Amino acid sequence: DWLRITLPRLALDLIERGLDAVTPPEAPRVIVDGPEQRAEVHLADAAAQALGVRPGQKLVAAQALAPALLLHRRDRLGERQALELLANWGYRYTSRVCLEEDGGLLLELRGSETLFGGIETLLATLREDLLSLGYEAVLGLGATPAAARVRARVARRERTRSGQVFPLARIALEDSGLDSAAVAALAATGIRTLGELARLPRAGLARRFGQKVLDHLGRLRGEVKEALVAWQPPDSHHAWLELPAPCASHEALVFPIRRLLADLCAVLQARDGGVQHLTLRFALESLHGEGRAISGELCRLEIGLVEPGRELEHLLGLVRARMESMRFPRPVLGIHLEVARLPRFVPRHPDLFGGNGDAGGWNSVVDRLTARLGESALLRPYWIADHRPEYASRWRPAAAGPALLHPPEGAPPATARPLWLLPRPLEVPAGAFLPISSAERIESGWWDDADVRRDYHVAELLDPAALPRTALGWDEQARADGTRGRPPPARFQPSRGARAWIYEDLRQPGRWFLHGWFG
Repeated sequence: DWLRITLPRLALDLIERGLDAVTPPEAPRVIVDGPEQRAEVHLADAAAQALGVRPGQKLVAAQALAPALLLHRRDRLGERQALELLANWGYRYTSRVCLEEDGGLLLELRGSETLFGGIETLLATLREDLLSLGYEAVLGLGATPAAARVRARVARRERTRSGQVFPLARIALEDSGLDSAAVAALAATGIRTLGELARLPRAGLARRFGQKVLDHLGRLRGEVKEALVAWQPPDSHHAWLELPAPCASHEALVFPIRRLLADLCAVLQARDGGVQHLTLRFALESLHGEGRAISGELCRLEIGLVEPGRELEHLLGLVRARMESMRFPRPVLGIHLEVARLPRFVPRHPDLFGGNGDAGGWNSVVDRLTARLGESALLRPYWIADHRPEYASRWRPAAAGPALLHPPEGAPPATARPLWLLPRPLEVPAGAFLPISSAERIESGWWDDADVRRDYHVAELLDPAALPRTALGWDEQARADGTRGRPPPARFQPSRGARAWIYEDLRQPGRWFLHGWFG
């Protein structure tokens, strides 16, 4: 029912995830921990172990055995970040995930076995997913969380037992999870295995060795309940990746960015979520040549999508398109990925013939154009809840979301509205138009000192010669509004009978203004 996931090579896996796995290391690698003067080997790869380097060794002794050792400082913050990422990933398989203090995950699988086709199929799927994420894991199964931990501890030393259910009675007390003082006291009386411990009378066991030993046996058997703290996935996503060497090439940065985005997509798949806006920050090398010290200067890259998505290749393509226009003043030392909000992902329903419809393809085109040209190059109109026609719509970046198809208050008004509004209302002679509709009164805008009181009419043009030149086209008025340099649109030549949208300013009775033309 319970699965314990232990990551025995977590620190090494984090280093190798930042490197190209196709290129073998030039020298054996070790992870060192502790103060500079008393550094010890925390982990060693296979090449270093073949030379006699072992975890727990003094660094000086390890370098005497292998002078060409490649050293990496242990990154505890990165390990915690990786465990939290895997805790989010675990929600793909179960709703009950626990992040344990000693650097492991605990998953309750009772409700997931049938869904994934049995426990063996589920364990195989878990192993494949962990390997694809770049982690080597040891699995321990048990009817209780304590039993799963014990089997994972044994499997860490004997990898062939990973994921197997074997009797606990023959397990040595050193692997039982008891503290070293209790193990030493029990060994002094000749108790070496869990089976021998379980056969002792409970009253005498508690009296001689303490209640903690008895409680531990109860947790293994399921007689004593554990207070487990369930992991709560955050509403945002943050990831930091330090590069093994300073990098100034855009193509070389694609590999670590792909790794960050792959982790993000794994979390989104597990949470059934999507991403609509992400930010990449590139930490640059210090300007004063202080080695690998990060100066705090960052280059920022933002990506927006029309609708939430979680396809790795699509996200990577948008990042690469945006990076083509970026120039890094100095080499990059690290990359930080931030997603402030993880909206719900709603998959697009396929059409009758199995496709995704035209909308999905169009949104992908908009995303790619925005990434290549910039957010300000591709705009969409959207409605604003304002009765004044000149304030009722605005333009916004297409990546900010789809345009609204209807006004915010619901259905469009029953009165006619022209599709062509002038940039600003233009005063016209009172006899140039003949109103042919009843008045539509608009009184609004008192809150922003631009209040209006108008009676709008649909009207027919009687005398084109009476119109000012600016009413015949956009050229002069566009220049007056400060849009010099833009190509003027085609000149409009209204004829007698053309329909327009005019209004009388009720604050100045008798003054009429032209606001738009009907097609």
